[in-house]
Amino acid sequence: MKNFVLLLRANTSMDPGSFTDPKEVADRAQWLEDVKAQGVIKNLGGTMPPIPAMASSIFADGTLKEGPFMEVTHFLTGFLIIESEDLESAQKIARSNPILKAGGSVEIREIMLR
Repeated sequence: MKNFVLLLRANTSMDPGSFTDPKEVADRAQWLEDVKAQGVIKNLGGTMPPIPAMASSIFADGTLKEGPFMEVTHFLTGFLIIESEDLESAQKIARSNPILKAGGSVEIREIMLR
């Protein structure tokens, strides 16, 4: 079995209401319960709300940039780590994530856990 991180990204053109809409919240919670039931979750990761005051970046030259990188069209909103046989199996799990219906994306990367 291999480990994959699923990076959940929101699209900057998404309706901000999709983050708080009760149906959208329920769909995301149900998706997570469904994935848990499959027994593939290695780490539940976390949620990163797109609020500039909750992010900063430090660069090699010591400079600090406040806020997330908002110049991108898809920004990170959460992640989780799953265990799967291969990339195709991880993609099948990711394809069912409700963030895709809302206009977001899921990036899948194989990782080695320490």
